[in-house]
Amino acid sequence: QNNIIMIDMPREILNASMKNIYTDDKNRIEAIKWLTTFIKKCEAGTKTKGLYLTGNFGCGKTYLISALFNELAKENVRSAIVFWPEFLRNLKSSFSTDFNEKYEYIKKVPLLLIDDIGAESTTSSWGRDEIFCPLIQYRMQEKLPTFFTSNLDIDSLEQHFSVSKDGVEVIKSRRIIERIKQLSTPIQVISKNLRN
Repeated sequence: QNNIIMIDMPREILNASMKNIYTDDKNRIEAIKWLTTFIKKCEAGTKTKGLYLTGNFGCGKTYLISALFNELAKENVRSAIVFWPEFLRNLKSSFSTDFNEKYEYIKKVPLLLIDDIGAESTTSSWGRDEIFCPLIQYRMQEKLPTFFTSNLDIDSLEQHFSVSKDGVEVIKSRRIIERIKQLSTPIQVISKNLRN
């Protein structure tokens, strides 16, 4: 547990486990196989992309990646799981305290999950231009595996990022999407809502 930092995430995510992953639904098999392969590559010291996991509410996207991180934590791999909408709010209110410490940590941590990307408010372009874009730019340059979960597929996320109070900004949005594609492999999970 010392190897995983969770920011604004429910505590039960710490107990996510590869052996407890629900495997009865064939729609989850591609994602589970990808995670298993990622573990093998990590153990072999092979650099590889992260995952952009999209799908419906409650299908277990966050649990799947958290289980992966917990597995690798046993091998002393450090990671961070960040609930993105709340993290942005907290970051904004921490300018006078520990803003740099929080931001630099998630920028440089070996494995990062940005959870629920696309659920944040787009009224301000600050989160997109000053926080998110430099973060993923750094991680792309340093080849640090970066994971995303979202209810939006990549095309819908591009549309989400293009809208701000300043109007529609297609170029800025496209620049971000290109970096996400460089950082991650997209997989969709459409499954039953496991929270019910």
